Amino acid sequence: MATIINLKGTKEAPKNSRSSMETRIISISGVQQWKVPPFQRPVRVNAKVQEAAQSTRENEAIEGVITLGQVRGDLAYYIVDGQHRIEGFKISGIEEALVDVRVVTFEDFAEMANEFVKLNSSLVRMRPDDLLRGMEDSTISLQLIRKHCPFVGYDQIRRASTGAPIVGMSVILRCWAGSAGETPTSTMAGQSVSSLAKTTDETSARQLIQFLGNAHQAWGRDPEYYRLWGALNLSLCMWLYRRLVIDRDRMGNKRVVVLNQNEFKQCLMSVSASGDYLQWLVGRNMTERDRSPAYMRLKAIFQKRLQEITQTKSALPAPAWSSR
Repeated sequence: MATIINLKGTKEAPKNSRSSMETRIISISGVQQWKVPPFQRPVRVNAKVQEAAQSTRENEAIEGVITLGQVRGDLAYYIVDGQHRIEGFKISGIEEALVDVRVVTFEDFAEMANEFVKLNSSLVRMRPDDLLRGMEDSTISLQLIRKHCPFVGYDQIRRASTGAPIVGMSVILRCWAGSAGETPTSTMAGQSVSSLAKTTDETSARQLIQFLGNAHQAWGRDPEYYRLWGALNLSLCMWLYRRLVIDRDRMGNKRVVVLNQNEFKQCLMSVSASGDYLQWLVGRNMTERDRSPAYMRLKAIFQKRLQEITQTKSALPAPAWSSR
């Protein structure tokens, strides 16, 4: 029987909000009933999972603590932390194993997702997209982008599949934030993707969604256009979008042309039709060396398309960094 120790400076938590931890014998059939919440990372049966399976098989126990979550009003158990060790148990070949299980009750999935991010951020190095996946339930900007742009995803980018994401959320956020300044950049002064997600307000998210919709219609997911979804081209196209479409009051250079959504989309279509530009992008990155020549090529493509549309020569931004 467990002994309850009254610690000085503490008090008992409310019965309906405390977490509990027990050592249990779990079975394969029981584990199969646990659900995977939407913010969880895809399970990768890699070398570490194989090692976990071997350890579980030899010791008949799962190492560490498995954290399960319940949402008020929902009787199901959701795997918050430990799904790769659970996968190791599933492929271990044994039917039962000893494990320490922590069960936490949450108000909603957003609170559960925050716990997932907190646990994994402190224990292991998470991929940026894994971190953002965990934040989606509590971050309006991510919810909006995912709702309107299903081709933006979290890691596991499989462009050849019609239903899979073609570009990662972390890439999109970095490029969008980096395109806001006078000089496009991909570093954002060391800001993390989680910070970028939190500081992207609803207005900015909807502007980004409009850009992404235009880009997706213009470029699609055909293999020959994959390079257009890279950071260099994305950042520069976003930079132009902000100055030609969003900045309609012309806070900057008033001589620069103002475009509507359709005109900008037609320019993006011309970008995908430029075989020379697509070939030039091979091996290029968002660096000072490549940024200027990439912009000059984009600028020429845009100007040619706009001249076909308007029958006049359109002025585009000529920033100082483009001549370096």
